[in-house]
Amino acid sequence: MNWVEVVWVGMSAASLTLGVIHLFVWFKQRSGLAHLLFFSLALSSAVFGASELAMMRSQSSADYAALLRWAHVPLAIVVLSMIWFVYFYFNAGRLWLAWVATGFRLAGLALNFATGVNVNFLAVTSMDPVTIWGGVVVSGPVGVFNPWAIVPQTGNLLLILFVIDAAISLWRRGGSVERRRAAVVGSSLVVCVATVAGFAGLIMLGQVHAPTIVMPGVSIIVLAMGYELGWDMIAATKLATQMRASEQRFRAVVEAVPSAILVVDDEGMIRLANAQAQTMFGYSRAELIARPVEMLIPERFRGSHVSLRIAYAAQPQKRTMGTGRELLACRRGGGEFPVEAALSPMSTDQGLFVLASVVDITERRRLENVTARQRDELAHLSRVAMLGELSGSLAHELNQPLTAILSNAQAAQRFLALSPPRTDKLPEILTDIVKADQRAGAVIQRLRAMLRKEEPMRQALDLNGLVEESMRLLRSDLLGRHVRAELDLETGLPPVVGDRNQLQQVLLNLVLNACDAMEGQATDRCLTVRTQQTGRATVEVTVSDRGVGIPVADLDRVFDPFVTTKVQGLGLGLTICRSIVEAHGGRLWATNPAQGGATLHCELPATPG
Repeated sequence: MNWVEVVWVGMSAASLTLGVIHLFVWFKQRSGLAHLLFFSLALSSAVFGASELAMMRSQSSADYAALLRWAHVPLAIVVLSMIWFVYFYFNAGRLWLAWVATGFRLAGLALNFATGVNVNFLAVTSMDPVTIWGGVVVSGPVGVFNPWAIVPQTGNLLLILFVIDAAISLWRRGGSVERRRAAVVGSSLVVCVATVAGFAGLIMLGQVHAPTIVMPGVSIIVLAMGYELGWDMIAATKLATQMRASEQRFRAVVEAVPSAILVVDDEGMIRLANAQAQTMFGYSRAELIARPVEMLIPERFRGSHVSLRIAYAAQPQKRTMGTGRELLACRRGGGEFPVEAALSPMSTDQGLFVLASVVDITERRRLENVTARQRDELAHLSRVAMLGELSGSLAHELNQPLTAILSNAQAAQRFLALSPPRTDKLPEILTDIVKADQRAGAVIQRLRAMLRKEEPMRQALDLNGLVEESMRLLRSDLLGRHVRAELDLETGLPPVVGDRNQLQQVLLNLVLNACDAMEGQATDRCLTVRTQQTGRATVEVTVSDRGVGIPVADLDRVFDPFVTTKVQGLGLGLTICRSIVEAHGGRLWATNPAQGGATLHCELPATPG
């Protein structure tokens, strides 16, 4: 065996080996179409290498012509594999140019079997010995040029143009990997195809007397492509190693998180659960994995949860659940408990996964309930203290109807003592007594409601009616303080939902604070209570006075506990008022209007009409 045979066998074996390696890669990763095309290129190169070696050994013109004709089949597959390898591997190049180059190569293959002894020669007249490097003698053809050879040669030219176009597009992307890929694969293809096609053309035209030598150029292309694919495999291995390390760190973090962590796939099956999830739900990890997530939801909600999960998968996004509304989970054994859950979608090769972070808020809810009860207790004590301050005014409010009742009863006695008794005035007197009694009863009823210690009861309330009722309760106190109250109530306000006693306590406190702010002023003791819609699905009630105003630095501090501008104040009134308003979903703040004094704003959610 001479060195030519050794080299050609080695090139064919190397091509076949590389091709088989990348065939296995493609079996493992079917999305890597470039590996399959490389296998096709390498296999056809090996077959063509064997055919080319047989042609160099051939002594018969007929045998050479037949071998060259059939060698065009693997050669055409080599060219087609190059075209589409570049297209898919570079992800660049004009598709129409790739199809045109493919068409010319297929047309050349058809002409190879339809014209002459092959597409290179109309006839091979003789085989002459040719001495190549190292004194090895091989066979070189002498024949009649086939003019149809222009078709596959044009296909080679189109292949070169397509590769140049794709390499330029890849280079312009600017990445170091893309530029290396364009330089190595693109340049090897262009140089080798141009050299091999040009040398073959000179042989066909009789300008050069030599055997067909295509395999070395094809081998260089195979090595260049294999080199780049090898780099990709190394990079993929490094990435896989990094991903495994990242996965291990991810699992370590997940296990250390105090919340229950669940990873759920697009079919609702739990794929990962941390130790906290086992503790929270009472299941072992083995009992959670590959089970539907609905097992952790109370049975009465499971049916609706499936449709909610499907709707979420259609539009996945980060979402927090359980804030502002009751969200319940189910422990092993059926026990229910309140939770909050944060959902984070993750797109993977296996589909959509959702990472759910679940927090047991049982203790938080217990503390919230304790805080709410303490706030209600404090609000009740504040109401009692406030009514103590208003005791004189309230006594006056009761004294007026009681005095009227006594006067009317004494008048009736006198009319009945006459002889004969006068009864014509009795209906009018009795009517006055009933009205006075109703007035006294209304005052007592309002006092009892505010003094009663009971759970807050939310109901739809007319804000204007609440303001008017509160101002009637304060009428005598306002007269005693020489304060003039003006009401500016917008008609048609939507109702608000709240506890009547608590909201009335807020209004009373704001009005009394306004009166205190004007204490000591000789004139202009006027306060204004105004209601209006805000355009934000809320209604607002404001209490404005004409006092000295609130220092700018204290506009928000006045709502802090034990902060007060009064000499005898405790600094709890406005704190309680703000907590009540916020518990109703509203807000309370203070401003200093340009015309002087201070304004307290209370904004509450309106009930949709």
